Amino acid sequence: MRLYFFILISIFIFSSCSNETKEEIKIVKVNAPQDLNKEIETLISKYINQEDTALTIDSIHLSCYKYFKPLYSNHLLWFNTSKLNSKGDSLLKLIENITYYGLIPTQYHLKQIKNNIDSIHSNKELINVTSLVRADVLMSDAYFLIGAHLNKGRFNSDTLVIQTNFDKLDKGWDSVLVSGYNSGNFKAAFDSLEPKFYHYQMLKKELAIILKDTSLFQIDSIPFVTEKDSLAKRELIVKSLIKQGFYDTTSLANDSIKLNRALNKLQKKWFIQPDGKIGKYTAQALSYNRDKIIKQICMSLERWRWENKFPEKYAFINIPAFWLTVYEKDTVVMQSAIVCGKPENQTPILKSKIDHMLIYPYWNVPISIATKEILPAVQRDTSYIRKKNFEVLGAKDKVLDYTKIPWKKYTKDYLPVRFRQRIGEENSLGVVKFNFNNPFGVYLHDTNSKRYFKTSSRAQSHGCIRLENFIDFADFLIRDDSVHYKHDSLQVYFAKQEQKKIRLKKALPIYTRYYTAYADSLGLKLYIDVYRKDEEMMNLIYKN
Repeated sequence: MRLYFFILISIFIFSSCSNETKEEIKIVKVNAPQDLNKEIETLISKYINQEDTALTIDSIHLSCYKYFKPLYSNHLLWFNTSKLNSKGDSLLKLIENITYYGLIPTQYHLKQIKNNIDSIHSNKELINVTSLVRADVLMSDAYFLIGAHLNKGRFNSDTLVIQTNFDKLDKGWDSVLVSGYNSGNFKAAFDSLEPKFYHYQMLKKELAIILKDTSLFQIDSIPFVTEKDSLAKRELIVKSLIKQGFYDTTSLANDSIKLNRALNKLQKKWFIQPDGKIGKYTAQALSYNRDKIIKQICMSLERWRWENKFPEKYAFINIPAFWLTVYEKDTVVMQSAIVCGKPENQTPILKSKIDHMLIYPYWNVPISIATKEILPAVQRDTSYIRKKNFEVLGAKDKVLDYTKIPWKKYTKDYLPVRFRQRIGEENSLGVVKFNFNNPFGVYLHDTNSKRYFKTSSRAQSHGCIRLENFIDFADFLIRDDSVHYKHDSLQVYFAKQEQKKIRLKKALPIYTRYYTAYADSLGLKLYIDVYRKDEEMMNLIYKN
């Protein structure tokens, strides 16, 4: 007669979570495999046969519960009896190396999975069935959660709230993962869910190069500094610049000149105006080290996952690079330097369509600029209005005599008039204004202040976008409308110096975006986090 020896130890744990009910920790010792399978089946059914759309294990909310639940019947997915099977082994290795996708292993239950795996056989004679089933279910959630995050990111792009509505993902995303599980090719499943954008793929390649070569970006991080900092801080800066190969220790020049030259090289690398001084952007560049640069790349990968398919033709503005690029059929057809908003007057992230342009526009001064800047200037000297070519408008846009207005009585809270700058080359909007509908009241335009285009750090406007190559851009916009506009039409309109509204035959989509890490065939480009948006995301992701 065959003898079966079976011991069952049950410990009850109570949880305060609404969807984590009373849970048994079962530790068993068996002689017959069917006894172990029976206990596994019993515990799986308690997890999988819930009516809730969510599940909590080890105080972890499993947000992909409803997607992986159909894969279960009465067996484990990632284990054979009490040992990881080949699929489980492959998935665990992928989670451990998920940094190559710009994600963080610990966000996919890695610590809890390993703890449970360690607990399965912590007693050599007993099997912890609860830890076994927990590890399996946690791995299932991790698998689907990685797929979801690779497809559309971890955050809602508008609010930086953790993404929990997976119904917004690409249609059939969960089916891709089911197929990946059945075939055992998880990497192919993940790769197929990722964005196909050229710059995303190039950025991911650059990340892999850096992760594999630990000698890259071995930079000392210097806390934010100013020129008034201590001698000790200065020594740290010099040490960091030497390490980066910017400080020439063999030069016979004095220390100040060598430091100035080294800072110039650092600034050029980060696309900062090379003045050899430690301003706020240079101080930020000095704060980067290998870890922070890797995180910076990961933040850009995250933002690419928020993107949807781009149209055939569109204008793309990368704010940290201060650059506009026009694409047609994935080919760059023109580029231009831009000036964008200051950190205190940020150019918004938006998507819209340029539907018309205005040649020789008026500039209707926004109320914030009128009260903060123009009114104080007029109160000091009323001739400011004449010198800057402004008109003062009252009710129904009636032009008023500015010399008869009681300017001293007006305040930032009471300004019953508006300012409008007359058309002309000295107008703040320049010769052409490109309009696109948006709730922020910003637009793209020429400018009468060209000097900033010669600088590297071009966050200098009140939020609107100034365009250097405005003529080339205008030519591109009317290129396909030869019926209404001949090749030299714009030059004729520019010469007349009269206001002319040109409606486009086909509106051009325009995107303003924020990528501080950018990669193409020439390699990796890193830009200063001018609006500190990376820093905000890093705090949300890495500190929690």
